[in-house]
Amino acid sequence: MKNSVVDYMSKHLDLTHGMMMCFRCHLSENQILNIMVFPDQQTKEGFSKNAAGDLSSQIKAMGAKVEFLHGPLSHFGIAGDVTLDQLRSD
Repeated sequence: MKNSVVDYMSKHLDLTHGMMMCFRCHLSENQILNIMVFPDQQTKEGFSKNAAGDLSSQIKAMGAKVEFLHGPLSHFGIAGDVTLDQLRSD
């Protein structure tokens, strides 16, 4: 189920409808933390309405737990010597 959701999101939702950045942290075999960054609340609401639709309801119907957290992003940093290949685990 986790792989199906990640595959769908990667192909159809990531970086669409004004999304500036997205990344996932695989916390366990069946759990992910999905972070989506939008420039403002209006863009996020447009994404939720036009792109994501009822995806969370569909995921819940499969028996998974879905939680949404909203708020400003601050204190984000990454070391200057980090390259994209270091962020991949495959």
